[in-house]
Amino acid sequence: MNAPINFDELEVGYDVPAVPGMDEADIQTPCLIIDLDALERNVRKMGERAKAMGVRHRAHGKMHKSVDVAKLQETLGDSVGVCCQKVSEAEVFVRGGIKDVMVSNQVRDPAKIDRLARMPKLGARILVCVDDPENVAELSAAAQKHGTELECLVEIDCGAGRCGVTTSQDVVNIAKLIDAAQGLKFAGIQAYQGAMQHLDLYNDRKEKIDIAVEMVERAVTALKSQGL
Repeated sequence: MNAPINFDELEVGYDVPAVPGMDEADIQTPCLIIDLDALERNVRKMGERAKAMGVRHRAHGKMHKSVDVAKLQETLGDSVGVCCQKVSEAEVFVRGGIKDVMVSNQVRDPAKIDRLARMPKLGARILVCVDDPENVAELSAAAQKHGTELECLVEIDCGAGRCGVTTSQDVVNIAKLIDAAQGLKFAGIQAYQGAMQHLDLYNDRKEKIDIAVEMVERAVTALKSQGL
């Protein structure tokens, strides 16, 4: 562990880009600046909203890329952990003490798969998305190599057109492979329709979400029929 930073001993503008209370004009950019009161208020509000709806929420670390903010979201907002887009981001969060990390994407590069499979050794639960049967074998081999377990979610393309499978049968087929693979655990599905956030009209957004909900409901029914 590094010793705590003594801001009084630092040369502002050289050692660190900013310190609390300094004039905005003196801050060295790029630098993340937050209104702590507003941040804490929003973090609590998100946690309370999720709890009231009876769901858990997972903060997305690709926005702030900060271990400190992620820990704040856990302690003040009761988040279950973070998700991120890349293995390198996941490694930073795990090494920083976040113990539940989801890579909300597919990992196919052999070197990155190997790094992903090593992360549970640091005491973290690691989840990753899958949309290709071949990827199941790749992840399983890496997990067995390192004696770890990776949790996998089958991704559904519910309208974004980026990745994921499009039929309930594909979801079931991949889920069965995950369930049978050594070193892997079937953890559910991911169905994210991010593009709808950029639609201005409520009815347009609702139309996209209704499609996603229908696809998820069909997939869940199909999975349950197979005991998954």
